[in-house]
Amino acid sequence: MQSHRTLSLALIFGFSTLALSQTQAPARDSVSSDDISVAEGLQLPTYGHVWALDTWKGVRELVRLRPPASSADETGFPLKLRHTIEFKGEAAMVRVHDAAPVFFLRGVSGNDNGRSDLAIVRLIIEGERRTATKDAMAQLKQQAKHEEGQYSDVVAIKQQRVGSTDWYRLSPAQVLAPGEYALVPLPASPGFAEGEIFDFAMDPEAPENADPLRSEQYRGSE
Repeated sequence: MQSHRTLSLALIFGFSTLALSQTQAPARDSVSSDDISVAEGLQLPTYGHVWALDTWKGVRELVRLRPPASSADETGFPLKLRHTIEFKGEAAMVRVHDAAPVFFLRGVSGNDNGRSDLAIVRLIIEGERRTATKDAMAQLKQQAKHEEGQYSDVVAIKQQRVGSTDWYRLSPAQVLAPGEYALVPLPASPGFAEGEIFDFAMDPEAPENADPLRSEQYRGSE
């Protein structure tokens, strides 16, 4: 009887200790968008899919990239429909001033640290539209097959996951000269919906972008 009581007390004590340790165990680190700092006084927002980190007159800013209107008559992703990339207008709305831009992508799975499933394609201006050349489209297909390849009109992107969040930091593997560009998924890349193609320009002399998110220390002066 005594041994039975001792065993029962030991089991009760053991379960109590386990429950207490689980209660006191620190929660797994998790970071919300509001806690992700990309520059002094500047955090990633809780909305949007692709943002460019830019600098305007010494102030760090986040500028949102959106899928622009396509010049294709059909709706959907022009890369699939016409085997080309084509945009209306001579210039992208977003003008990046930094010589070495950094982009932040949210919600698409991939390598935590490695090549991104996105690439940057140089565009040429033809009349009132911007388009990729046939050579650029061929290089895009080659980039999908050969991770280490370097091409004149297609720039690979290195991505790094931001902590344990669903944000990825994207850095072009080459310097981007001034001009018009498109941020495009590599062919057969998973995780991207039709129409997820973004345009921007490298333009150090451009005015400030519209509606940027600015560092907290500068928002009060606006």
